[in-house]
Amino acid sequence: MNKNKGLVIELTSLLDVILIMLFWVMMVSSDKADQKAQEKIDAANAAASVRISEADSRAEQEIKAAREEAEQKVQKAESQAERLAQYADTVEGFQNGEMLSISITYVDSMETLSFARSGEQISSVVLTGYSNIEYEIRRVLDSLPNKDGIILAAFVYDGNTALYRDVEAVRKALEGLRADYEGIYFAYINTSGKS
Repeated sequence: MNKNKGLVIELTSLLDVILIMLFWVMMVSSDKADQKAQEKIDAANAAASVRISEADSRAEQEIKAAREEAEQKVQKAESQAERLAQYADTVEGFQNGEMLSISITYVDSMETLSFARSGEQISSVVLTGYSNIEYEIRRVLDSLPNKDGIILAAFVYDGNTALYRDVEAVRKALEGLRADYEGIYFAYINTSGKS
């Protein structure tokens, strides 16, 4: 019985070392877990930030496109309103006799292209084979105060006395001017009763 009494094992210092090592391992693994968690949080924040900036960019583009479309619609509406006002002014002017009259007349046995507005003669040119009719009509149209607006004009001729080539030359010149003067409207009036 005496044999066991002499053997004493001191475990306190060994336990201290084991506990210290256990705490050290726990701390290191805890730091690594915190680092990984922080990296995941940072990555998630960066991805969210990218998605938010992309969404903001798309929203800004959509807003810009909507504004441009709205501005175009407003400009179109203003243009249409302006055009309607021009039509109203033109109709009122027409009722008051403010129509451009282009007529083939005879002065001293010479065929003349005369221009009148509101009953007053503006200009005239003798028709010859060398006359530049389109130039003369353009010159008169450019002298009108509403040349960029709506112009009502009538080409008046007597089919019995006017030369066919002159009538056709004037018609051709008037048709050629339609492309440059979008707001011009012509009527062809043959006073002989034949077309």
